[in-house]
This record gives sequence, C-alpha cells and structure tokens, in this order.
Amino acid sequence: MLKYHKFLISFGLFWFLFQLPFSFGVYLKHQDNLNQSINHIQTRLALDLPRLSLPDKSLNNVGNEASVKKYIENFNFQLTKMEFSSQINSIQNISVKNNITDTYIERTLLTLGGSISIKIAIKTLPLSNYFSVMPIILAILFLYLSLDHIIIWQNRNRQLPLLLDEPQPILIINLKEKVISNSKTQSAIPLANKPLCFYVALTEFCTTNKEVILNQNKDLPIELTDLANKYFLRLIELGHTVRKRPNFSNSLEKTLSEIRAALDEAFTDMPEIKKIYYPPKAHGEGSRSKLHHYGLNLIESKHIDIIGK
Repeated sequence: MLKYHKFLISFGLFWFLFQLPFSFGVYLKHQDNLNQSINHIQTRLALDLPRLSLPDKSLNNVGNEASVKKYIENFNFQLTKMEFSSQINSIQNISVKNNITDTYIERTLLTLGGSISIKIAIKTLPLSNYFSVMPIILAILFLYLSLDHIIIWQNRNRQLPLLLDEPQPILIINLKEKVISNSKTQSAIPLANKPLCFYVALTEFCTTNKEVILNQNKDLPIELTDLANKYFLRLIELGHTVRKRPNFSNSLEKTLSEIRAALDEAFTDMPEIKKIYYPPKAHGEGSRSKLHHYGLNLIESKHIDIIGK
C-alpha cells in the first residue's frame, strides 16, 4: 500500500479540487431554486387571494376549506412540475399533506383586510446529491496526465534516505588552513604549498582521467599542470604566498613523498581507506620503475571535500 501512497495522495487531491466546486455549485443551485420557488409562491398567492374562500373572523366568514385544500394541492402539483424545491403546507391554518416534510418556513401576506399566514415546506437536498461520478473521472484523467511528475516525486522521496545516509568524505583538504585532515579522526596535517597544490590537482585530475598513466619518467599532462597552477594561484588569493608559481615537474618524487608522509599520518589506523587517497610507490629498479603509475585509480569526487576551492 505504501508503494502507491503518492498516487493515492495525488488522486485524493485531484478529486477534492474537482469535487469541491461541484458540491458548491449544487448548493448554490439548490438555494437559487428555493428562493425562486418561495418568491413564485408568494407572488402567485397574492394574485389568487381574491378568488380564495378563506376564513375571515372580522366578517364571520368560515370560508370554504375544501376549495382551499383543492387549490393548495393543484398549486403544489404545478410546483412539482416546475421542479421547485418547496410546496405550500398551509394557508390560514388550512393544511394539506406534502411530499416534502423536511423543513418549514412561515410567511405573511398583507391584504387590505388584514394579513394571510402561509406555511411553506422546503426540501432539504440529500447528501448524495452533492457528489457525482464526474469529479472521480476527472481526477483519474488528471492522475494519468500527471503520471510522469508523480513518479519523479515518488522516486525522489525514495532516494532521500539514501542521500541522507550517504557517508561524508573522509579526506578534507582545507586550502584556507593549508592542511589535509581525516574527518573520522579529526587529525589535521599541514602541507607545504607545492605538495598541497599538486595533490589537490592530482585528486581532481584522477576522478575524470583514470585511463591516463602518470609516471615520473614522463612529462606531466598539461591538464594536471594547469590544475596545480590554478590551485597555487588560489593560495596566493588566500594570502598564503607571494612567490611565483613552482615548476611542478621538478622534484616530483620529493613532492609525492611529502604527500605520502602526510597521508600516512592522517590515516595511521585506516590502511584500507588510505589506498583510495594514496599515490602508489614505485617498486623495483630500472625498467620496472618505468611501468609505475602514481595515479589515484580508486578516487571519486565523493571521496574528497575541498574547502576554499
């Protein structure tokens, strides 16, 4: 059931949006019908009063009750044919049985000889009349037309817990403080300008260029050099140095050694995690070292957080 709760919520909202104006329209139509019928009754009675034989105490006239009842019945029959929602119940206490017995209101008609009291029966609209199958059909139609948006809404909420549970990057590089730190142990290790800039550039380069072989015996890729220069300029902007940009190709092994030393200290008890961030060391001598690759094959953008970038 929970799997489809977004669809049920959407259907409920669509149904409510269509049902509310429908019910309100039915209510207004019924009220208008009542007002018209009451006005019609009062107007017609005012015209027909001279022909009715009603009781009149001032003239000691008992009237003709049978003819009055017959008049009321005929009048009510006409009101029913006109689909009005009210009928006459009584005139001057001469009453008849009505099909409508819900609510009664009383009105008084003024005449030259006095006043005439009338009692009108008003039909209360059943609750079922306020509902229709049409809002349901329209809700289903709009649900179908909005299916893509509802699916996106449902999937977004499903992914939210995964996003909330997603682990934070363990390695944090803070250019403002010129340190690298382990978010688990909170240990912060300072790095000099050159190895710091080169390492930030190396992590960024390797996230998108894992197929490129990085070897001390080969020139640095231009893109890697540009990234290192960019971060060195950033250090200048942060006020850490006024020196000119270093040549990152020179003393590359020394630069890598400084980076490894800092990582060794940051990940003392986390050797498996350190592999993600650690530039591999060369093994062997001579021709074997020419096959060495110091790139970060396991690094992803989610593994690292750069502050002051």
